[in-house]
Amino acid sequence: MNSVIRRATVEDRHAICDIQRSAILETCHRSYPQEDVTVWAGLLSPETYYGIENRYFVVAEREGTLEGFGQLNEAEGEVDALYVSPKCESRGTGTALLAHLEERAHECGLKELKVRSTLNAEGFYARAGYQRLALVRYRLVPALMLVCVEMRKRLTP
Repeated sequence: MNSVIRRATVEDRHAICDIQRSAILETCHRSYPQEDVTVWAGLLSPETYYGIENRYFVVAEREGTLEGFGQLNEAEGEVDALYVSPKCESRGTGTALLAHLEERAHECGLKELKVRSTLNAEGFYARAGYQRLALVRYRLVPALMLVCVEMRKRLTP
C-alpha cells in the first residue's frame, strides 16, 4: 500500500515534530557536526508547527502512521521543508511528497521551484531534476548557521 498525501492538521503536529527531529538526528548528522545537529533538533517542539493549517503543508500517511511531511511556500515558489522519518527511508515517500508539492506549484502557476537543501539531501533533489546554484549559509538561530545548497528546478507545463 502506498502513502496517502493529505493536508496536515493541527492534530499532526506531534508526529511532524517527531519526524523532523529524528530525521535531523539520524540523517543530517552524516553531513553536519553533531553539536549543530543537537542544537537544531533541540529547537523543535510541536508548537513550532503552529499555524500549519494556514500554509500549504502536507503529510504522507500509510496505515495511520505519518511517514513524512512537506511544505510549499506558494508566494516565494520554494519548498520550505521536506522530511521523511528515517524508519521510512527508501519507500518513495520523499519522492511522492516532492512530486505532490511540484504539482501544487504548477497549479499555482509557478514556473520554477527553489529549495535550500541540507547537504545530505542534495543528491535526492538532484535526482529529481533540481540544479545546484550555490552553497549558502542559513541562520537557524544567532549561534547556529548551517551550510545549505540552494537549488532550482524549472517546472514543465
